[in-house]
Amino acid sequence: MTSSDAETKVQAAADASSSSSTTSSKSPALRFVTCALGICISYWFYGFLQEKLITKSRLGATFMLVVQTLVNILVALVWQQVELRSTPHDQLPPRKSLNHPLIFLTSSCYVLAMAASNESLRFVSYPVAVLGKSCKMIPTMVMGLLIERRNYSLQQWSAALCISCGIALFHLSRMQETSNNDSHGSSSTINNNEKYWKGMMLLFLSLCMDGFLGACQGILKRPDVKDQQRPPTAVETMLYINLYSLVLLIPMAVISGQWDDGLRLLVRNDHLRWNVAILNAVVAAGQIFIFLTITWYSSLVTTTITTTRKFFTILFSVLHFGHAFSVGQWTSVVLVFSGLYLSIATAGQKNSSNKQPSLEKKQN
Repeated sequence: MTSSDAETKVQAAADASSSSSTTSSKSPALRFVTCALGICISYWFYGFLQEKLITKSRLGATFMLVVQTLVNILVALVWQQVELRSTPHDQLPPRKSLNHPLIFLTSSCYVLAMAASNESLRFVSYPVAVLGKSCKMIPTMVMGLLIERRNYSLQQWSAALCISCGIALFHLSRMQETSNNDSHGSSSTINNNEKYWKGMMLLFLSLCMDGFLGACQGILKRPDVKDQQRPPTAVETMLYINLYSLVLLIPMAVISGQWDDGLRLLVRNDHLRWNVAILNAVVAAGQIFIFLTITWYSSLVTTTITTTRKFFTILFSVLHFGHAFSVGQWTSVVLVFSGLYLSIATAGQKNSSNKQPSLEKKQN
């Protein structure tokens, strides 16, 4: 990510502090591919299992989030203990406090983004919600510019616009095909302007929270100017964000009645408990890769991976069932791949520019 020299030094120090207990940077390409594949594979299985569980078992979405958060906390605690026992004492993070108010704010943005997105489905169709969330990279960059004072290059803005427009165009063309094939045109939700705009406002709120979330994660990675607090490691980020999210999610599940209903369903059905356990294991694995990506790279890189993952899932699904692509859909594919190429090229330029000063120091 292109920025001023001072910010580059701050981010480099943050990355070194955050990843000191994880992995060396001998093979950054392999590390990036591992993170990307881990996120894509984990959440592909998650999407498949989640649809099966929520639609067929009637488990509430908020209750499922509570259970997933609990499992993520347990996995993070185990991960933390393994790290502490396997890492040499001189490589452990310094004994400084973490910025817990900022971590709580990050968790609040995370929960509000999910809650607003889920609530929007009461007023707009699922394809419309996916279409809105496909533009997630733009608010992430806008909030990074306004709050973190990041300086994004023209290539990065172009990449974000290409990917966002490409995914939006692809979803829009699929929505038009569906409406054309449906002779009755079940558009009661869209025709109801009041409900439609409520849903759109909730989607806008969700996107804003996504942007704030990315900015908070970026600030968390920065070392404290007064040297009193340190950036959290990947496992600490996973642990505390899920812990604070649980504080917010449990009251939501209890008030909505999903807590009692969910526990009742799990107690009665052994097969359902097994499926929920598998789902939570997949989610925990996905979260590990997500927090490693945030720690090693940035929230924008993570957003790029998670956004394009959804596009490729739909793309492969369409190709698998042998559907022909329209001109608009082929255009969207070209836009997404162009944006990904620009993102990779920008990252490559940053890596080469970061290596050049170190080579000069060695020669001197």
